[in-house]
Amino acid sequence: MADGYGQGVLLAWGDPIVPGAPEWDPLEQTPEAQSMQFGYNCDYIGWHVIPYGAGDGDRGLLWVNHEYTNEELMFPDYDPENPTRNEVDVAIAAHGGSVVELRRDENGRMRVEQGSEYNRRITGSTPMRISGPAAGHDWMKTGADPSGTMVYGTLNNCAGGITPWGTILTAEENFH
Repeated sequence: MADGYGQGVLLAWGDPIVPGAPEWDPLEQTPEAQSMQFGYNCDYIGWHVIPYGAGDGDRGLLWVNHEYTNEELMFPDYDPENPTRNEVDVAIAAHGGSVVELRRDENGRMRVEQGSEYNRRITGSTPMRISGPAAGHDWMKTGADPSGTMVYGTLNNCAGGITPWGTILTAEENFH
């Protein structure tokens, strides 16, 4: 490791990140619990200092994509030919992304701000409003939302970026 740098676990799959989230129990997973806990398989990570534009501040928001799941590692006795409804729903809840507030502690290490109003999970079934020019377009209309202004969830988020005006871009990746 390079001089002046350190390493350590900041967040792990299942860590509680929103108020009321239960402690992670790998043998008793539920979609409700996973939707309040840090997701699975991190891909893109973006950092926003709070307040926005403040330089190298000691406080900020971390966005993390949760790209895919490995059910054979997530569940004891997992049968890929016959997954249970709970296993499928937990895996969907483990996808998406997490927003977590971090703050530098007195030792200079970043720590999760438990209970932050900013902490959030976006899962494979989170309802989201479509805005901008795409909202209401015929291509956005579905049987679930004939208005074309809502989508449900995000899966297989791979890569991302931060715009010049400070928003996060994330993109779904499509594979078999």
